[in-house]
Amino acid sequence: MNLADLDERTRASLDTEPPWPRPAWLIEAAQLMRYPMLWEAVRTSWNRDASERATLAQQLVDHANHVLRNRYREQLGLAPGPHDTSSDWMITTSAVRAGATARLDGAEIDAVEIDTDPSVYAIGFPLSEDVVVTAVLPRDELIYLDQSFTTDTPEQR
Repeated sequence: MNLADLDERTRASLDTEPPWPRPAWLIEAAQLMRYPMLWEAVRTSWNRDASERATLAQQLVDHANHVLRNRYREQLGLAPGPHDTSSDWMITTSAVRAGATARLDGAEIDAVEIDTDPSVYAIGFPLSEDVVVTAVLPRDELIYLDQSFTTDTPEQR
């Protein structure tokens, strides 16, 4: 059973059938609320111009900080709203460690990681010369996740 922790009000709203018909997409969306969701876990970044491209380490840090800022505000002691200017909680590129490996299409590839934050684990790798993949995963969910990546091509759709 892989159910999300729901408060009583949310559980009741999911369990109660309304007196009017609902479209299939809404019924499916309501059912998905019962399961934990990863918040913006994987990011693929592409830049045509290499001079505009941030380093892999910087892209991984930016992704990790984005997830922390938006998912772990309370744990970080951040004030509600978008205007909090504190940055002492932010991860820096000094936390990025080379020498990690990621699994892509069944093969091990070189990657970088951030394994120092108590809330998230982050890993990133270049997919090609101009494409970078980063993933930021909640530490509490790591035991449930297969950290393998698969490329998606038009032939696979």
